[in-house]
Amino acid sequence: MSKLSGIKAGGYLPASFLDWDGRISAVVFCCGCNFRCPWCHNSTLVLSEPGLLLEDIFSDIMRRSKFLDGVVVSGGEPTFWRGFLPLLESLKEAGIPAKADTNGSAPALLREVTEKNLAAHIAMDIKAPLDADAYSRLAGVPVGIEKIIESVELIKAYAPSYEFRTTYVPALHTVGDLLKIRRDLSDDAHWVVQCFKPEGCLDEEFKKKEAASAEKLKELLPGIKIRG
Repeated sequence: MSKLSGIKAGGYLPASFLDWDGRISAVVFCCGCNFRCPWCHNSTLVLSEPGLLLEDIFSDIMRRSKFLDGVVVSGGEPTFWRGFLPLLESLKEAGIPAKADTNGSAPALLREVTEKNLAAHIAMDIKAPLDADAYSRLAGVPVGIEKIIESVELIKAYAPSYEFRTTYVPALHTVGDLLKIRRDLSDDAHWVVQCFKPEGCLDEEFKKKEAASAEKLKELLPGIKIRG
């Protein structure tokens, strides 16, 4: 029996030019997340139930593998999805590079991913400065900051390629928060700041909030890649 048998995913994008820089990738989305970021733009995935058979998705990926440069596993939060490791293992066996998106709250699982060389690239969201109060405020739930810090250090040390990304939400972040994140990451060259857009938010109130300005961020954070 396939290790993917009986597992369901929340969504599937056969081809994307946006989810892995420089690559044409398929994207597999899981449902569910242990965070409740009020500004989350994937609210339907966070709250809905999965409905797509992962075996069927994988078959389509294999059928189209000549035209793909890799597969992105996203969410939701993939490390809390039972299909996460089986899918990464299946992709590795098929010789297809994988990118894993994560909020970094499951460092033990990320360690397994790096030890088994299951992901060519890991993208971790950095929600706030690396202290418990700030992080819990942005994540919408209490967060064990020691796990977030452990994931940051693990990814820096062992991921073949990685990205840290912060979505700047003017209603929640100050400029000082961004500068502190930059210091907390030791001015890591792999840090990217994304612009919040009031679309699809988990908290309806955030659909009325101010969008972030890429131009302002470029002025505030010289030398940092802005994605907007």
